[in-house]
Amino acid sequence: MFNSEIGRKFAAIVCTALFSALCVAGAVGPATGVNDATVVKAARLTA
Repeated sequence: MFNSEIGRKFAAIVCTALFSALCVAGAVGPATGVNDATVVKAARLTA
């Protein structure tokens, strides 16, 4: 697909950056999600 060394390096860099961004988004996304149902449920149990 790529005939030049520069093209191969560019493709490798782009793929690495994209994969890294997706890994970070996959790890951070669920951690920042707020589940209000569990907060309400915990409040009922303690009240």
